[in-house]
Amino acid sequence: MANIIDYIGWRGDIPLSFCPFNDIDALILCQISYLDMGDLLGEGFKEQVTLSELAERFQASKDFSRRSDTGAMINKLSVQLLIDAGRSERFGRIKACGYRTKLDLQREEQFSALTFLTGDKYAFTAFRGTDDTIVGWKEDFNMGVLQTVPAQTDAVEYLTEAVNAIHRQFRVGGHSKGGNLAVYAGAMIKPKFKKRIVQIYNNDGPGFRDEAIALPEFQSVIPKLHSFYPQFSIVGMLFSHAGAYTVVESEQTGIMQHDPFSWHLAYNGFVSLPGFDEGSERFHRTFNTWFMVLEEKERAKFVETLFSVLQATDARTNSELESNWLRSSARIISALTKLDAESRDNVIKTMQLLFGIAKRNLPVIQGIPFVMPSISKRKNS
Repeated sequence: MANIIDYIGWRGDIPLSFCPFNDIDALILCQISYLDMGDLLGEGFKEQVTLSELAERFQASKDFSRRSDTGAMINKLSVQLLIDAGRSERFGRIKACGYRTKLDLQREEQFSALTFLTGDKYAFTAFRGTDDTIVGWKEDFNMGVLQTVPAQTDAVEYLTEAVNAIHRQFRVGGHSKGGNLAVYAGAMIKPKFKKRIVQIYNNDGPGFRDEAIALPEFQSVIPKLHSFYPQFSIVGMLFSHAGAYTVVESEQTGIMQHDPFSWHLAYNGFVSLPGFDEGSERFHRTFNTWFMVLEEKERAKFVETLFSVLQATDARTNSELESNWLRSSARIISALTKLDAESRDNVIKTMQLLFGIAKRNLPVIQGIPFVMPSISKRKNS
C-alpha cells in the first residue's frame, strides 16, 4: 500500500489552488516538523523561506549526516519526505518560518514548532511530536499527572505569536505529542485569535485529563478537530479524547503503527477502518481505567517510577538506550528488582507497549506476569 512519500509522487504536480489542502497534506507538514531546522530557518515570522529552498539548505548543511539521524523513534524517511516535498509543485512554494525548539531536562520539556504559509492563503502551524529523547516521552505521561505541562504552555504562546504576526486563517496540527499540543493551543488561545483557527489536526496524539476536556475552551474546538489514529494505537490511546475520529489502516504492528509512514492512503485521504484492533481497545480499557482512577500522588509516583527505571541506564535518548542495549538491559533489570511486585508489573507492561521491550527477548524478566491491576483489585488493596 502507498505511504506519504508515494502521495507526493502521485499528487506533487497538482497545486493546492487546483486540489484543496487535505488530511494527508497536513500529516506531511507535521512529519517535516520533526527535522532539525536549526540555523537553516529563523525563529521569527518575517523571514520566510520556501520549502524548496529549505530542503536545499538542509541537504547542503555541513552537518547533514547529524540532521539526518532522526533517532530510534522517528522514521529516517522524513529526510526524503522533505526533499521530495521541496521538489514538488504542491509543496515546493510553501513558505516556512518561525522555527523554535527547546529541550529542558530540568522542566522535563521537549518542544518544537514551525509555521508554513500554504499556497491556498492559509497558514499551518505544526507542533513537533515526541522525539527520540526520553524526557519527551516523560512529558507525555506528565499530561496525565499535571494540569499543564511546559510544552503546552509554550504551544499557546507560540500560536498566539504566530497568529498575531501572520494575518491569515490558521490550520494547526501535529503528530504524537504534537497533536496534543495542537489541540491544547487551539483550545486555550484567546478568543479573538481562536476565531481564525479553522482546523486542528491530531495525528495519534495522547489525550487529556477528563476535567480538561470538560472545559468550555475545549468544547468550543471540537467541531474543528480532525483526529486520526492507527488501528493499533497506543500513544493516541493515552488518557481521554473528545470529538469524532478516523481509524487508519497500517502495515506495521504494535507500537510501530505510530509511525505515519506505515499509514495506508489513497489519492487524497487515508484508508480507514471501522474500529481499533482489539489489542488497542484492551490497552485503552486497562491502562486508562486503572491510571485515571489513581489518586494524584499515585499517578505521579507511577510516572516517576517508570522513568526512574529508564533513567537508571544513564541514556538520554532511545537511540542511546538501543546502542548499548546489553548494559541498558542489565541496569533496567537491576532497577526493576528494587520495586514492589505491583509497581514492577505495571512498569514492565508499559515499557513493553511503548518501547518494545518484549521484542528484545529479555529472559530475566520474561517470567514476570505482565498484568495490569483491575479496578476492583485497586479498590480493595
